[in-house]
Amino acid sequence: MKWNQWKIALLLVLVLAGSVALVGRKAVSRDSETPTSAPSTEPTTGAAVGNRAPDFQLARSDGTTVTNTDLKGHPALLVFWTAWCPVCKEEAPHINALAARYEPRGVQVLGINIMDSEARTGSGIKDFGIRYPVVRDTDASVARRYRVMGTPTIVFLDRMGVIRYVGNGLPPDYAKRLDALIAEI
Repeated sequence: MKWNQWKIALLLVLVLAGSVALVGRKAVSRDSETPTSAPSTEPTTGAAVGNRAPDFQLARSDGTTVTNTDLKGHPALLVFWTAWCPVCKEEAPHINALAARYEPRGVQVLGINIMDSEARTGSGIKDFGIRYPVVRDTDASVARRYRVMGTPTIVFLDRMGVIRYVGNGLPPDYAKRLDALIAEI
């Protein structure tokens, strides 16, 4: 196999392994005691809680682009997903409900599909009943920058684009966390 094919095969195996590990619907979180207020020093860019979120520019199906800069000024929730992921399908109604409740309060919700074709992404949106905006990460470059190790991966960002939660599902206290991010000035 060519080197690029090996990289893609390895990425797919890692994503599949992460998804299989999550079938029991246990949310795995990389946050430990998420700070309740914004960090006092300028955070470094990275994929961990407390880091400034890595930059991205991704296309919607209509050709317009979304960047992480577009999300600044509002709390945001990123949902990394794939159309073949059963846990992503299970999580989608919860994200839809969250979006319906929190988007009117200023929270930006954005689904990021990883490496599915345009047609497969569209069928996943329809099959899962996704009602929030979705962009495509066609080469998984954004997923790599965010260290996505399974799908779904959920990321909460504060108004300044700082990561406040990363996990493979919504945290049980997501409403409390989002309310706190909304209340921050």
